[in-house]
Amino acid sequence: MVKKKKNNNKKLSLIIGIIGLVLVVAYLMFAVKNKQLRHETTGDDVAKIVIDVHKIYANKASYWQLSTKSFFGNDILTKYRYKNNQLINALGKPILIGKGENGDVIMPGEKSFDVVYTDLSAEECVSVAAYRFEQPENLGLLQITIVNGEKSQTFEWGAEDHMLPISRVEAKSFCSSKAKVIWTFE
Repeated sequence: MVKKKKNNNKKLSLIIGIIGLVLVVAYLMFAVKNKQLRHETTGDDVAKIVIDVHKIYANKASYWQLSTKSFFGNDILTKYRYKNNQLINALGKPILIGKGENGDVIMPGEKSFDVVYTDLSAEECVSVAAYRFEQPENLGLLQITIVNGEKSQTFEWGAEDHMLPISRVEAKSFCSSKAKVIWTFE
């Protein structure tokens, strides 16, 4: 009787262990897939912002006065995520719009603008910098710059070194924590 009870306890423990293992594996698969989706959504957000900026400035000669603040005041942009009066991406990180890594207000005659993702981890930086837009030529993508503190690297179409699109391996060599990725569009 005691031996039978021990065998039942062993079987029960084994079944509980297998169920636990299956749950852990399922959770890890979900977490990885969820992280991938957030990074893809983040890249899609850039494309949506660009399309909306193009709509807003379609009948204007330049992107004069475009900035993150002016972006807030436009009714077409209510579909974006905001936190503490700040535009944020799917990763919960700030987005700047304007000129340069600080999203400065664009001056008269400027024919390009930047979308900046700030405060990225090294992994997030690699993922968003190497993101492949479906039709970058339709968005008017000119270049992507990765900024690491004082260092930066710009990638452009047709460049001899550091050509677009950016590979994950190449992005990895320039990304670090607290990085910024700057997309420049015409």
